[in-house]
Amino acid sequence: MFYSDGYIEQIKKIHKDKTRPRGFGGKVKDLGQFYFYLDKWNPNTLLDYGCGKGIILNILKQEHKNIIFSGYDPAVIEYATIPNVPVDCVFSNDVLEHIEPQYIDNVIQHINSLAKKNIWLRIDTMPARKFLPDGRNAHLILQDSNWWTLKLNDYIHGKIVYNNLNKKGKLDIAIEKENNG
Repeated sequence: MFYSDGYIEQIKKIHKDKTRPRGFGGKVKDLGQFYFYLDKWNPNTLLDYGCGKGIILNILKQEHKNIIFSGYDPAVIEYATIPNVPVDCVFSNDVLEHIEPQYIDNVIQHINSLAKKNIWLRIDTMPARKFLPDGRNAHLILQDSNWWTLKLNDYIHGKIVYNNLNKKGKLDIAIEKENNG
């Protein structure tokens, strides 16, 4: 399991809120060094894991027509089907901190199983400005960069080639999988 039924219903409620037409993940932010690694890795296929309503996914599709993109987000009907075919690269932007703590190991293992060659993660280490309908901060896991690095090393079979925590508390991690040739 990757989430509880009660939690996913709260996220669906946020995505359906007419006062928040983009739900979570609707604001396109600077992606740091992601584009450098996207160009370096030159994947044929990329999965946006936790893509929300697909705002960033659609921008990436427009900018990189040579890549076959797909998205996964269990709280959005259009993207709710879990992909079962590995892709060259998994991209996950501001997602892992939203995972219920009891499922984080499963989610990281899932990301590892879906990525054949590369993984790009952006993880927020600061509290969110948004809150869930039940009153909890939207960032359910608030840990520092060392905690995340150790957690990822436990479950992802690859080498972290980039690890940067910016001034806003965004942790960017680029991983090159072992035996990705």
